[in-house]
This record gives sequence, structure tokens and C-alpha cells, in this order.
Amino acid sequence: MHPIAMSRSTFFHFSPGSMVLRGIALWAGAVGLAAAFEPAVTCPISFPVHPPTQPAQRQAEASRLAGLEEPCQDRADYFAYQGVLLLTLGRPQKAALALEKALLLDPDLAGTQLDYAQALAEIGQRDSAISLASDVSQHPDIPFALQAWLSEQLGVWKGDGWLLDWSVEFLGGAESNLNSAPGIQFLTLTLPGGSVPVQLADNERIPGGAARTAWVGSAARAWGGGMVLFNGEISTRNSPGKPETNQAIVSANAAYFHPFLNGQIGLRFGQTRLWMANQPTYTSTGWGLLYQLPPPFAPAGCASNLGYSDENRDFPAAPLQAGRYSGPKAWLFCRGEVWDFNVLLQDRKDRARDSDRLGGDQRRSDITLGIARRLGPDTVSLWVQRGRDLDDLPYSSLLGGQPRRVDRLAGRLSYEHPLADQWSIVAYLENTLQKSNIALFNMENHAIYFGLKFHGR
Repeated sequence: MHPIAMSRSTFFHFSPGSMVLRGIALWAGAVGLAAAFEPAVTCPISFPVHPPTQPAQRQAEASRLAGLEEPCQDRADYFAYQGVLLLTLGRPQKAALALEKALLLDPDLAGTQLDYAQALAEIGQRDSAISLASDVSQHPDIPFALQAWLSEQLGVWKGDGWLLDWSVEFLGGAESNLNSAPGIQFLTLTLPGGSVPVQLADNERIPGGAARTAWVGSAARAWGGGMVLFNGEISTRNSPGKPETNQAIVSANAAYFHPFLNGQIGLRFGQTRLWMANQPTYTSTGWGLLYQLPPPFAPAGCASNLGYSDENRDFPAAPLQAGRYSGPKAWLFCRGEVWDFNVLLQDRKDRARDSDRLGGDQRRSDITLGIARRLGPDTVSLWVQRGRDLDDLPYSSLLGGQPRRVDRLAGRLSYEHPLADQWSIVAYLENTLQKSNIALFNMENHAIYFGLKFHGR
């Protein structure tokens, strides 16, 4: 249940207005006229104190209330209840409209004033939310528990407190290529005497079941006229009986954003570490610069961003692969009432730290598309990435003596169904396809996972 909806209507009583009655409807048939009576649609005498707890019940209740707008058009308690329900469904824009109607009909609904403040805050009108909540906090008869909540929430809206967001996922499933092995059985080597086919080991590619966990968290607060943000993620994949395929990834970032030239400028520092078979395999440490363009440079409901990042990449098990990875990027993020959309473009250079690295420097270009759509209480999302790596120098005389080119296509289709306020069923299908002019780097993997997600803020 929405954090506000649990307490406010407990302390403030709604006063039902008069009932609205529809008249009798007449209709004409195709073969003649006939009179018929429709059951009168009336506004209920009262509405529940709290919205339903189950997501499916909330969705059904929202549909029921939508059909009562005409008979209940003069009832403040109807719009107040509808607004709280829409807040719990994550529809703050529609909730704000309903709650505003409730307050126009009855300006003294203190509980509704707080719900309206919450809706305003969620759609970005924090100054209005602070003003409204501050007025309510001055009521002499406000309960102590609600006063404590108000104090905390006002601190968050004013930037005096931390805004937290976190999630934990536990999933089980299977993959066709747990160790990302080449998708070939024979490799052709180019020797002085001619080409020689070499058969790879039969167990090179390892399929099987696996368990995944993902711990994600972020904390943000206003600071120095801008906002400071910390986020981190820990994800693991373990396959019973195949410890050589187990992996763990840990990443952490700290960023600061500040208004600049009618937009926002941000600076980020971060590090990512990867372990395979309990051995350190990869480390990335770097920084990034971001500029969010002013609203006139983006479609309505969208944010346009330009950035540059620079990072050092190290491979403890293969030191020759180390390099410095940097370059520009641009992305667009859009959010609607029931959908999100984003596109990211990157074009970066991986400069070899050691002149003996096979292939020398490498250029990498990527385009990433993501879209999420809410279908009632459920959410379906699709993520697709298309990328290309191109070496500056021939990779190896044994492998044809040509610069390596690698093309990648990866995608994930995800589904989330809420079970309760903080619990969801999650599932996803993921495919990765990698093709290269050097067959050793051809790779394909298919994955499917199901599990539970626990999240909060």
C-alpha cells in the first residue's frame, strides 16, 4: 500500500454528499421502437477507508471508480478515494487531478491535502507540495504519528533528508553457454605451410542451470544547490556442479548534479569488479561528465543528455589486455503515464596500455534501445543492444593476419507481476549473439530466468 494511504484517512473523516441518480434510458431497436429500463447507476453512500491491498484488486477498483465519475461528480470523498487509489497504482498525474477536484469540493479535507501534496511531489512540483504539507502540519489537532511522518517527508522534499531506493532479486533458470565459449568446433590456424584446422575441446561450451541474485540500492539528497547520488549493485550467478562458470559483479558509483545553463551538469566516479570462478577477472575505474540539455532541446516528457566518460580497464589474469576506454555518448530518456523509453549512443576508443596487445587499439560503437510498458498492474520491458568492436591492427598472423571485427546483438524481454506492495514475480528471456571475421570470437547464449523481487523506498 502507498505509504501515505496507510495513515492519513485514518485520522481524517470524509463527509458524504448527496447521492446522484441517473434517469431512465430509452433506446431504439433495429426493427422498431421499444422502451426499456436500465438499472440506475448511483454513487455509493460511502467509500472504503483504505484502497485494496492486492494489485489486481486495486486495478479492478480503479475500473469500478472510473464508471462512477458522473453520479459521483459532486462527492469530494469519491475523488479523494480515487486519488489515493491512483497513487498506490503509480499514476501520480491522474491522482493529482482527482485529489484537486476533491479539494475544490471540500477544501478542509486535511488527509486529502497530504495525498495531493504527495502527488504533486511525485510529478515534480515539490515547492507546491512543501507549501501544502506545511499548512497541514500547522493544524492544532493533527495526531503525533502523522506529525512525525510530515516532518520526515518535508525533510525529503526540501532536500534535508535522504531519498532511498532498493531492490533484491532471487532467480533460477538456465543458460545455453554459461562460460561464453566460442560457438565453433573447429578453428583454422594460418601457418607458414598452409591452413590447419584445430578441433576445440568437446566440453568447451558449458550449458546448465543457474541461480542469480541481484542487490541494487541508491541514495540521493540535495546538497550545495544540487543533488548528490550514490548507487551500487551486487549480482551473482552460480551453477551447481560447475564452479568454473560462477561469477560475481560489484559496482559502485557516486555522482553530483547541479543546475547549469538552464539544464544540469553532473560528474560521476565509479568502479566495477568482476570475479569468475572466485578469481578476480576484470576491474574498471573511471569518471564521467554529463550535461542534461534545457527542456527546449528535448521533446515533451523527455530529457536529452550529452556525456563523456573515461575509465581504466585491467584484467588480472591477462595483463596485456589492459587499456584506457574513453569517448562521448548521448542519450534520450522519455517517460509517459504508462511507459518509459530510452535510447543511448556511444562511440569510444579502447587504447592499449601495452604495445604488444593483440589488435592494438580498438574502437567500439554501441546503440541501446529500451522500452517499458505498464499493462494494468504488470510491466513488460524490452532492452536491445547492437554493437561493433574494430581493432586498429591485425589481431594475429595465426588467425588470418587481419584486424578483428566483432558484431554483437543482445536483447532481453522482461516481465514483472506485483504480488503485494513490495513483492513481485519477475521473469526474463535473454539472447546474446556475437559474430566475428575471426571464428574464435563467434559466441551465442540463450538464457531464461524466473524468480521473486523485493523492493522498497
